[in-house]
Amino acid sequence: MPQSLGSTLSDEVWHLVRDIKDALYVDQPYLGVSEQGEAVVVEGTYALLPHLPEHRDMGAFAQHKVRVTVEADYPKTEPVVVVLDRSIPRKDDYHCSANGECCITVFETWKASAKDISIAGYFNGPFRNFFLSQLLKRRKGHWPFDDWAHGEEGFAQAVAEFIGCRSDVVTVKNILSWRINNECLPASEDAHCPCGSGEVTSGCCAALLSGLVHRLPQDDAQRWLERLTKKRRPLTPIGIQRRIHKNRPFRRVQ
Repeated sequence: MPQSLGSTLSDEVWHLVRDIKDALYVDQPYLGVSEQGEAVVVEGTYALLPHLPEHRDMGAFAQHKVRVTVEADYPKTEPVVVVLDRSIPRKDDYHCSANGECCITVFETWKASAKDISIAGYFNGPFRNFFLSQLLKRRKGHWPFDDWAHGEEGFAQAVAEFIGCRSDVVTVKNILSWRINNECLPASEDAHCPCGSGEVTSGCCAALLSGLVHRLPQDDAQRWLERLTKKRRPLTPIGIQRRIHKNRPFRRVQ
């Protein structure tokens, strides 16, 4: 435990430190765990190991220097994962930003669908899959897990996969809006399906919507819709000039 652990730490941080240490103790001896205010920081060398015990003598597939910041209110807040070395290309195709921050998964849909959303489930699930995907991306040229676009489009794709509908933003928004306002299927047989097909619900997405009522709480649907409808900041004059310059056709000097 950190030296300051004791009466100075909140119960949430104390339990989170304990749970993270328990999750990493056996396989990750080079990851240190410390508390920083109301967060727990995991930092050091992460070893991507085989899952099956009989293959452990193969050693690590890859190693990465990382820093993971986990807020005390986990799983309410998504952990922030930063790669500190250059073991991963800092490119969109590798889901890693220029400052090393990693897009591990769409945290909201993972929480809604995973059987285990504990911090151990996070490290053994989407966290490990992210680094395994990096390895497979380099070897085979494609991303095997959760390869969605970035920004609003990517979030809509992840939500659409969770719902089971088309991945366009309008359809996803319509179905989320329906879920927010309905706790069951409409009694009217003439109600139009929120998927936008023009058909009545009973002859279209009735089974999908019925399942969604049980799988997605209205509060979560509200948060997801708010994320999709969040207004972007207006561009500054310099930002407008940069966008114009970026999209301007290239002219070869004669």
